[in-house]
Amino acid sequence: MFLPVPHERVELVEVLGPDGAGNDQLVAIWEADEAQAALTLVAGLPEGELKRCFIPAWKIRAHSATRFLFEISFCFRCHGARLRGPAVPPEQDMIHAFDSEDSTSRELLARLRAAGQS
Repeated sequence: MFLPVPHERVELVEVLGPDGAGNDQLVAIWEADEAQAALTLVAGLPEGELKRCFIPAWKIRAHSATRFLFEISFCFRCHGARLRGPAVPPEQDMIHAFDSEDSTSRELLARLRAAGQS
């Protein structure tokens, strides 16, 4: 999957997950190696076929040392990831399809869920 900036520029990733009432809540902050590992998974998500629902349960927000870079909202049901933010070029500011059944996708989802449980 396309990342708008080299993931090495990202120093902090906020993880937002469901709060049970349909709202997003900050569930974790990943820094250093943990942030890089997650972004490596995101960069390795294989292309897939986008379905229609797009009801994202998980989001990540990437920050450099000085500013917010981008956000990705993931819907693992419809295989869609919405990319947006100040570092995202206009032609990439959209929903991207990924294969949510792939092992890389399942590993990313497991990390997101584990962050939400801690």
